Amino acid sequence: MKIGILTAMEKEATSFIGANACTETVGDFTVHKFNMGTNEVYLVVPPTVGEIGAAASVQLLVCRYDVQAILNFGIVGALTDEARTEELVYVGDVVHYEMDTSAVDNVPVGYYTSFQTDSFICDKQLLALAKASLDLPVVRCASGDKFVSDPVIKTHLHVEFNAQICDMESAAIAITCRMNKIPCLMVKCVSDTLFGGADEYWQNAQRATKRFYEIAQAVCGGFNG
Repeated sequence: MKIGILTAMEKEATSFIGANACTETVGDFTVHKFNMGTNEVYLVVPPTVGEIGAAASVQLLVCRYDVQAILNFGIVGALTDEARTEELVYVGDVVHYEMDTSAVDNVPVGYYTSFQTDSFICDKQLLALAKASLDLPVVRCASGDKFVSDPVIKTHLHVEFNAQICDMESAAIAITCRMNKIPCLMVKCVSDTLFGGADEYWQNAQRATKRFYEIAQAVCGGFNG
């Protein structure tokens, strides 16, 4: 099976890239190719953080490498005081909280009229497969092109959208996968708590990514080659 793996930053990809990886440069993208069990894996780190880089990376993996599924590993901020740093979670669904056309059509924030939804669901079959290998909590992610450190804004995202975590890529990945009819699975690790902010993020970001390769192996082990 051909699997695309997407991380937001190079630090999140370091645990994947070993001596046996082949590297290809496509425009501003660097793609690492390696095997994980019987699966052919293509890993790309977007040339820029945020939604545009993430969406373009998914499209590259789909169109150039013909991947059959997208796995995303990344670090996130917590929106409630229940989450702890380095906690691992699966994303069940994503809301794009910066999607707002309400000034012209009175459509609720986050709602996509073309898809008739405000929630983009990650693939249930991949999620079940992942949970069979490693049972983790399943949460909702609020996603937008903004690093959120203010606990007041974090609390608003939790209350308004019933989300438990936030990041800058998940909406772009989920929506682009839906447009291409490609299943996706997202595994996230909490780097900063509700009141932690940017300082806590920088302290924990590298440690939070160390288990990603282990999780990918467990998940990919359940795929048929």
